[in-house]
Amino acid sequence: MTIGHFLWTDLSTYDLEAAQADYAQLFSWTFQRDGDYAFATLRGQEVAALFPMPPQLAKINMPSFWMSYVHVDDLEATVAKARLHDGVIIEVEPQAFSSDARIALVRDPSGAGFTLYEGPDITPQLHGPGSVEGRYHHVPSLDLIEPFYNDLFGWTFTRSAEQPWTVHDIRHPDGSVIAQVEEVPETIRGKYRYWMPCFTVRSTEETLTRLRARDGELSVDLTDGRLLVTDRQGAHFMVRPTGQSTPDKEENVRQAEPGKTGDIAWKALIGLAIIWLAALFDLQFIWGILFILWARPALTSGYIDLFEPVDRQARPVLYWAIMGTWLFFGVWLMLSPLLDTMISSSS
Repeated sequence: MTIGHFLWTDLSTYDLEAAQADYAQLFSWTFQRDGDYAFATLRGQEVAALFPMPPQLAKINMPSFWMSYVHVDDLEATVAKARLHDGVIIEVEPQAFSSDARIALVRDPSGAGFTLYEGPDITPQLHGPGSVEGRYHHVPSLDLIEPFYNDLFGWTFTRSAEQPWTVHDIRHPDGSVIAQVEEVPETIRGKYRYWMPCFTVRSTEETLTRLRARDGELSVDLTDGRLLVTDRQGAHFMVRPTGQSTPDKEENVRQAEPGKTGDIAWKALIGLAIIWLAALFDLQFIWGILFILWARPALTSGYIDLFEPVDRQARPVLYWAIMGTWLFFGVWLMLSPLLDTMISSSS
């Protein structure tokens, strides 16, 4: 059940075409247009969306921003409850989002906006580089927002770190950790408040290089592997390297029940067995198949790993040199038994 969970992320931006070009470079996204929306797709799945800045926000020169959506079962009742809290602004009243969904935009007591969404589940099922793997809220004090979110969604807050600043895990009533609140200094918080999505990337160094090439910039190195960055239209977001655990992933690992079939990495175990068979019985054609299988995801993602990540867009010559090597040896090793047989027959 996704009620009370974050389920979608989109970007309000002034120049839609420029934003598409920027995020295609950053995350290898491709886009499908549907009216004003540009839906970002990755490996065939929708992961986010971009759309023009709403006129009422453009009038106040609001910087471009990423918006997080929270799933609710009764939009009107949730908006009515939000109105009861001091400092809350209903930026956009309940309205149609699609033929079977409705939304409202709310600003919490700190000024951070988020969207309430009533409708079918639209949570992306894709994980890995280019997807949202966490969300963070920077505030001067948790007291500013804790009563509001506890009342609205039943979220509770547990202190999880004290250094370099106080961090609180946000826990859904189902027990899962869905985001974090960080009480950071004003030099990091900045003027505006956001629910900032955190995207995983293969390499923060490569991502920062591509971001700066598109006139974006590093705002803060958060020292724990995350970078707080800004695109060239002012939208803040975070990136972290693939494999670094997010709070919800850590919680899922702790809660996982050992011994379940679903917890066993069968594909990896089978692959390991195949490698041993190939080595023990000198089955060269199997090595060829493995080279081809290793090359396939690298072709679709645009990234290849050889002791370090190599991005096709940032280092095309090196990328294709490695890819060509893998494909060459893959084909050669697959065909070598056949060639040996043909040579033996001819002689």
